[in-house]
Amino acid sequence: MWSPFGHVLAEVFPLAVGVAISATPLIAVLVIALGRAGAVRGAALVLGRFLGIVVVVGAFAAASELFVDFRGSDVALHVVTAPIGLGMMTLGTVTWVRRPRGAVAGTPPRWLTSLTRVSAPNAFGLGFALSTVKPKELALGAGAGVVIGYSLTEPPPTIVAVALFAAIGVATLSIPVVAVAIGGERIRPRLNRLRAALERSSRTITCVVLVLFGAVLVGNSFL
Repeated sequence: MWSPFGHVLAEVFPLAVGVAISATPLIAVLVIALGRAGAVRGAALVLGRFLGIVVVVGAFAAASELFVDFRGSDVALHVVTAPIGLGMMTLGTVTWVRRPRGAVAGTPPRWLTSLTRVSAPNAFGLGFALSTVKPKELALGAGAGVVIGYSLTEPPPTIVAVALFAAIGVATLSIPVVAVAIGGERIRPRLNRLRAALERSSRTITCVVLVLFGAVLVGNSFL
């Protein structure tokens, strides 16, 4: 039941890293953490994102039940994951070609700048939405869910694998929240600089994540 567990974790780990370095959730948690009661509201966003990742990855893992006759088959797995990887690479390329240029490129979306006043429940909802409606997040979650669902045929290891994937995916978001809770005002200048850097390079990060981790899925399909 647990024998392929380590192999599965190794295969989905790069995708979990891709989720963890997603720029928009990182910017959102930084904006929230730097506002009033930032640690509490930031924790709510992290919890919402964790649940959203679990829902997406779990849904794709459960969808593997529709192909129960092929579960455990490497050929069937690669037939499914290769198109997902190619789709991610295509989306990353299109995102790069359509990226804003000049002064507009460094301008954060208006909704991000309004997060300093968001409530904890709304922060939770935002975290959930950032994991379930953005194409990049769905692509990464789909890739991981398919690998987990095809390779692990019993519920216990599947549930643990999905939870570990989500935990890795939110690890980076937890750092600013913990930093604000412990460091208080002393840490704010550093977090502000990090936020500014992420805002300048968010589109580039998105493109690199999609192309790089899409290539990982495609590459694994031919190994």
